[in-house]
Amino acid sequence: MKEDVSVDIGDVIAARRAVFEDYLSGYLDEPRMESGVIEACAYSLRAGGKRIRPVLSMLAAEAAGGHGRDALPAGLAIEMIHTFSLIHDDLPALDNDDLRRGMPTCHKKFGEATAILAGDALIFQALSVISSAPYPPQVKVDLCAALADVCGANGLVQGEYEDVMAEGADISLDRIERIYTRKTSRLFELCMYAGARTAGEDQDLPRRLAAYGTHLGQAFQAIDDILDVTADSHTLGKSAGKDVAQKKATVVKVLGLDGARSWAEQATDRAVKALEGLPRESSGMLRELAFWMLKRIM
Repeated sequence: MKEDVSVDIGDVIAARRAVFEDYLSGYLDEPRMESGVIEACAYSLRAGGKRIRPVLSMLAAEAAGGHGRDALPAGLAIEMIHTFSLIHDDLPALDNDDLRRGMPTCHKKFGEATAILAGDALIFQALSVISSAPYPPQVKVDLCAALADVCGANGLVQGEYEDVMAEGADISLDRIERIYTRKTSRLFELCMYAGARTAGEDQDLPRRLAAYGTHLGQAFQAIDDILDVTADSHTLGKSAGKDVAQKKATVVKVLGLDGARSWAEQATDRAVKALEGLPRESSGMLRELAFWMLKRIM
């Protein structure tokens, strides 16, 4: 696998992440009622992280001929959904994690009850962000419908359920791929679809970019599972080695480290292939981003 590096994708990601952080800070600094739930939401949203999802939304908008800033409300809504999933995932009933993004998890900081309610609140706040964004009415409807579908029994929630049910089980690679698709890829699909949808009324391009998100999300989850084995907690910003300790269903468990790296490389190649037919100037940075992610484990 070879790729010509024509841009410093690290700089591209950092620049868009900085734009998103400014937008998020402005949103969180708006006057609101005093509430432990709101405080817990803000704590978890401010915790940082890679912000890869809003960055993807911005890049998708640019690939569709729009401006990255047009995708900021959509990116914020998606980051809220991602944050809700992390808050609930860290709870004792699920992964029981004490550390997230180098900070105490939400339930460790605020208690389990408040963490559950904060996660719930973020789902609806995400819908509120979309509904109040300066998008055409049909775009708002499409994005809210897509977001609701991704969150529910066809997406994140089902993926988390299957992930928990698979702990300690003898599991096939096909089943792991289904888990990866629901708990990770569906949200990556939404990043690409939403970003492109904010750029105009073209319905075909958002769907084509969503296919890139499908495969990129699978690669991302495989890379994350590999790093759980090979990196330390300081590097990860969360507890390392949890997948093995909890007997999680991962490609590493089924294929071993070398096989998992190969699988992640193949998923990355599929993501790049999904961009075929798009103008190079539109898809170049998305190609670079896919290979940049893969370099973390190669």
